[in-house]
Formats: sequence, C-alpha cells, structure tokens
Amino acid sequence: MSKFLIMRILKVFLMLRLDIFLIVILAITIVENANASSGDITLSSPIAVDASGNQKSDIHVGEVVAFSSVISNHSDGEKRFTYLVSIINQNNQVEVREGLSADIGPNQEFTVAQSWMPKEAGTYNVQTVILNGYLISSPLTDVINTQITVK
Repeated sequence: MSKFLIMRILKVFLMLRLDIFLIVILAITIVENANASSGDITLSSPIAVDASGNQKSDIHVGEVVAFSSVISNHSDGEKRFTYLVSIINQNNQVEVREGLSADIGPNQEFTVAQSWMPKEAGTYNVQTVILNGYLISSPLTDVINTQITVK
C-alpha cells in the first residue's frame, strides 16, 4: 500500500466525528436486497428515515434526517468493521464524513443510521461503505452512491 494512500486513509479517519448525530440501532432483520458486498459482509442501500426510524419521502432544510443501512455478516466468525457515511454537496464538497467502528457477530445483522441536518436546498450524494477494521482499513464493500434532493 502506498504511503500516499495510507496518509489519505488516516486523514479520513481523523475527520470522523462520533457524536450525538450517530444513531445505532441493533436489529435482527431479514435483508432482501443487499446492494454492496464483499465476501461475507453486505451493506444495503441507505434509506432516509426520521428520528423514529420511519421512512421519509421528502427531505427539507433544517430538518434532521438519518440515512439507515443494514450491515450483514454471513460468516461463522465475528468481523470488525467501520461504517463510513459521506454526504457530498452539488459543488463536490464533503458536508459530513462520519463513521462507526464495531464488531458484528457471526450470522448477525446490524442496522445503522447516520443523521444530518441539511442547511441548504439542493442535490446531494450520500456515500456509504464498509471498511475492514478501525484505523487503517480497506473496503469490505463497494461504495454505494445515493442521490438525494433537499427542498
């Protein structure tokens, strides 16, 4: 792995903020459509939800919205992961980059949600990915890009 790539990964993780905007909901559910996978780990496409976990059809400036995804471990062993969410505005600037690191048990599913309050109307790209480990990580899934519109 190149020194530049290692430095870039470290920079990403230094930018992570684990604060009150991070909601973690542990749930055992059945995932019908996993959108990104690599081996034993799958990640569903994020859906916009409110604070109660109900799906939101419209996203408005000044209202908190969370992007919920399901992480599934299909192996017989525990896996260490980092769930990373980036929200990128229409000027290609990162508005939010936050994550959660944890372990997921064998044959377990984890529902995670990252909340955000948009300050401006426009089109945004929500990127979600699962990384292997905590500090220096490699992707376990493909990056999922989901376009949203804030009114």
